Amino acid sequence: MPSTSKPRTAFDQQGEQSDAARVDAALHSFVSEFGVTAALHMESCVRCGLCAQACHFYLATGDAKYTPIRKLELFRRSYLREASPFAPLVRALGLVKKPGIADFQQWQELLYDSCTLCGRCTLACPMGIDMAELVKVARHGMFKAGLVPDRLALMDRAARQWGSTATPGEDLPDILAEAGKAHGVEIPCDLAHADILVTAAPAELGDNTKALADAAKILNHIGASWTMHQGGFDASNIGFNNGDLELQEQLTRALIDTAVKIGASTVLLPECGHAYGAARWEAAKWYGQALPVRVIHMTEFLDEL
Repeated sequence: MPSTSKPRTAFDQQGEQSDAARVDAALHSFVSEFGVTAALHMESCVRCGLCAQACHFYLATGDAKYTPIRKLELFRRSYLREASPFAPLVRALGLVKKPGIADFQQWQELLYDSCTLCGRCTLACPMGIDMAELVKVARHGMFKAGLVPDRLALMDRAARQWGSTATPGEDLPDILAEAGKAHGVEIPCDLAHADILVTAAPAELGDNTKALADAAKILNHIGASWTMHQGGFDASNIGFNNGDLELQEQLTRALIDTAVKIGASTVLLPECGHAYGAARWEAAKWYGQALPVRVIHMTEFLDEL
């Protein structure tokens, strides 16, 4: 994986920090994330357990540690000690134990490996707590403290340099030409003007090019004006997944700005949950206004056809 030429992020410096320093950094990061909404959600949980029945990790294992509210336990403890109305009293009386480095390392699994941000727990919560968003906020705190799992940190670095976790944009024309030849379909690339900007997930640019080729066959069959483009082609958003908001914005803007550049009215997303979350639901916040293009999933597009 390539190394980024930008200033190093927190996870680049993990090995240089003592455990105590990393704990303090994580607590500081968590506290900085507690706006009014997050605080209200922390105070609103009544421990009813309904979210457990909405989580596929819990349903598949039956292990209580996978209940959504349990995944947020470290976030809640940090809130009670550092940001709640009674935080000074909580610390003075030792009512909530300060998390240690082992706690944060354990929570890497619960925050990153045991949640897909699907949001089913949010829909099930009778108190209206957006648990999926809280997990995302907690990941941002972990990212800033340098506590992102190593494999995700590597993907983060690749995406910062390449704009993709799969390949540099300069390789896209060759990849599409080879995929088109292998599956007998024309896949346009870097057209100056098109109505639809088509994006891909990393697997579609590697071992699963048939999915991309099948999409191309449908688009060509209906006579659509479409293209893929080096400027914005990988819709998967590792920044969204990792809690790296700077990277999330960079990757999302690449898609929207490329669509605007070629005069496209639609950005077509592939099968990728994080792509959909980042581009369909959160892209507008980076622009502060309605998006200049329509962002839809391939399933929505096929349904309309």
